[in-house]
Amino acid sequence: MNLFNFDIPAFLQFVMVFVRISAVVYSIPIIGSQTVPKTAKIGLAAAIAFIAFSSIKLQPVDLSMPIMKLILMLLGEVAIGLTIGFAAQLIFTAVQLAGSVIGFQMGFAIVNVMDPATQEQVSITAQFQNIMALLIFLAIDGHHMLINASVRSFEMIPLLGFNPSSGIVEIMLLLTKNVFISAIKIAAPIMAALFLLNVALGLVARTVPQMNVFIIGFPLQIAVGLFMIGATAPIFGLLFKNDFMELEHSLHAIFRLLA
Repeated sequence: MNLFNFDIPAFLQFVMVFVRISAVVYSIPIIGSQTVPKTAKIGLAAAIAFIAFSSIKLQPVDLSMPIMKLILMLLGEVAIGLTIGFAAQLIFTAVQLAGSVIGFQMGFAIVNVMDPATQEQVSITAQFQNIMALLIFLAIDGHHMLINASVRSFEMIPLLGFNPSSGIVEIMLLLTKNVFISAIKIAAPIMAALFLLNVALGLVARTVPQMNVFIIGFPLQIAVGLFMIGATAPIFGLLFKNDFMELEHSLHAIFRLLA
């Protein structure tokens, strides 16, 4: 379909495509960050919407419906886009949760920095883990996967076809549960090493009471924690990549439940 040779129904179809794509662009990691200018987001959404509109065979839309019903259906298009972004953001939430737990175990609980993406105070280790996750996200073309999924969503969910079933609540709860599972997987090796260190320091404190374990233990915990973060970086990258591969399958299941 050629956008430069359009009628009013075709133009309204393009607007609907643009609404769904805009919701995706504004909610996915990196691109949807508050640091990215709004004009850049709108331009990117318009470009993706134009490509999707021109390359995908869209089903005709009944435009004779009342205006209020049409507005509600457009809100459904926004909900579809936000669902894609929300599912992706959950993976980064798991990374930040793991970083916060690691920082607490290392003694960095009060060392917080400002996250420019969310404008919130986060642990310094959580911010470091999040930056690493963003770099891996770009390296594995995660942004391309999400944009591709948003375009393919029109094949599974037609325009104004937002009709969620009861199973969508279950799958969203499953994705939320996976946040805690992924966070434990990422933080477990470092937490185990710090736990064994604390056990060793406790034994030293009992056997050598003259030694001030508190003075020795604090820098030792930081050193061991930083060493384990570096040593487990390949495992972290593998877990993060696997989570995004599973996300692609989860999005297919979500699309089927939203149609």
